[in-house]
Order: sequence, then C-alpha cells, then structure tokens
Amino acid sequence: MGYEDRDGLELEDLPGIGSATAERLRKAGIKTVKDLACIPARELEEISELAEGRAGEAVRNAREAVFPKVMTAREYLEKRKGIQFLTTGTKNLDLLLCGGLEPGITELIGAYGTGKTQICLQLCLTVQLTRNRGGLDGAAFYIDTEDTFKPERLYPIANALGLEGDQILDRVHVFRAINSDHQFEGLRVAQEYVVEKKANLIIVDSLTAHFRAEYSGRENLVTRQQRLNTFIHQLQRISTMHDAIIVVTNQILDVPEVIPGVKPARPAGGNVVAHGCTFRLWLERSKGMTKVSVIDSPKHPRSSTWVMLSEAGVKDSEVPK
Repeated sequence: MGYEDRDGLELEDLPGIGSATAERLRKAGIKTVKDLACIPARELEEISELAEGRAGEAVRNAREAVFPKVMTAREYLEKRKGIQFLTTGTKNLDLLLCGGLEPGITELIGAYGTGKTQICLQLCLTVQLTRNRGGLDGAAFYIDTEDTFKPERLYPIANALGLEGDQILDRVHVFRAINSDHQFEGLRVAQEYVVEKKANLIIVDSLTAHFRAEYSGRENLVTRQQRLNTFIHQLQRISTMHDAIIVVTNQILDVPEVIPGVKPARPAGGNVVAHGCTFRLWLERSKGMTKVSVIDSPKHPRSSTWVMLSEAGVKDSEVPK
C-alpha cells in the first residue's frame, strides 16, 4: 500500500526545483518525487549540496505531493485491502502469517541450520509465481553477507514449485556484500532494482553479521547500533516507497543465565532490530523439523507452526509427537 506520485509528477514539477537541481538530485540517487519525500532534509543536504533552507523546502513539497496528511481508519483499511501477499510456498507458514508475507520487514531469527536461508531461497522463487498462484510475478534482490547464497539450490526448489528453465536465475539479483559499508551500497543498488527490474522482494542474509564483526566490544556498541539503526531505517524507507517486501535473517546470542520461562538465547541487534522489524519469526530445530513462531507482530497472533527442510525446499510438516 505504497503511495503514488500525484499525476505523474517529475522532480522539476515541484516548486523551487529547476532542471539543474533535479539533475543534481538524480545523480545523488533521488530519481522520483517519492524518493525525495522520504529522505530526511539533513541527509538531502549532505548528498545533494543543497542549502539547508532549500533542502527542507524541497522535502516538504515532495511530501505534500505524495503522502496524504491524514486518513481515517476506514480509508486506511480500504488502502490495505489492496495489499498483495507473497506466498512462502508452504500452507503452514502462509496460515501463520495470515495469508503470506506483506510489505514491511520480516525478520527470521534462528541458530545455524534452522532453515533461514532455505526460506529465503524459496522466496526468491515464489516471488516469480503469477499472482493467481500467490506470487508477485516479480524478481528478488538478495544481499548476501555471509556467502550463503548458492544458485544451484534454486533448481530443485523451482521444480517443486512448477517453475522450469534457466530464466528463474535471471530474476534473482545477487549482491555479495563484503563489509558493512558494502552492505549499505547494496541497499542503494537494491532500490534501483526495485524500480528498474521489478524486484519487489529484498532479502538481507544476514542483517547483523558484518556489524557484529566490525564493531565488536562494548566500546563500539553505540557506533554499531547507530549504523545498524540507519540501515534498518533505509530498509523501512524502501518498503514504504515501493511496497517492497523485505526479509532479513538474524543470528542469535547465547544467554549465560538460564531464566525460567525465558529462551536461553536472544536475537542479535538488541532493541534497534526489535523496534525496526515489523514481523519477527523465531526458528528452532526439533526432531528433524523446524518450529516457526511469531514472537512479535502488530497483527499476527503469537502462534507456531512446523515445517521441514528438504532437497525440494521448505515443506509443510505435522506437529511432532
């Protein structure tokens, strides 16, 4: 339920933006009125060299052209009815998510081997399905931070979904991020692919690995969390502007003290990630299967389901006895 530029406005149509300023904005990666509406004025000053007053005015004018000032709850509900859900490829997960994935940030939390990457690979293919099969007839942009993306895994999963041919690989765009700076660059490229390649699914696997490695130690904690917070907010901005579905994987940290009723592990990234992600799913391995639980969501009930990992992808499973 994104927002459209009113009457196809171009940057030059906004008050105070001439052709020279518009060209400067486009070179800075701000190509549409929606891009301009979502960027903070201070950030705009830094990347475009616009003066403080002009930057603030440009952003305000763009927001007025794109975003309604106020909506009633009824109007907002009607707008949400236009959401296109993305199937996960399993009935159990789709039921858990009340129809599938939707725009916003969905976080997959779990230890090694719980199936986070397998779900991401499967989503790279379900997004290519036609809309009447639960897909978006679109493409995926995969930011790989841990060298976990293996394209050969797509073939058996695609066959199980009824997708054939090498063209399935052409609609999955992979960016191998080698450090946190490069990860930010991947996000900038991803936004271009959302517009130009119909990449309406963005995956970051994993979200926190580079930040944890590069900013280790308590003395770097503040800087790490600030950088991570900036990255997540940029993800949120892309999702809002383009109705993009964002999926991130996250590692877990062991908790030394075992507290009754509390998991002996917690997601990496602390409150920054917890507040930044819209839907949070916890994955656990048990008896050869994976239990998926909703641990935080503004709309989903806190419940669980079971899936199994196979050569053909992530499949439904019964509750283990």
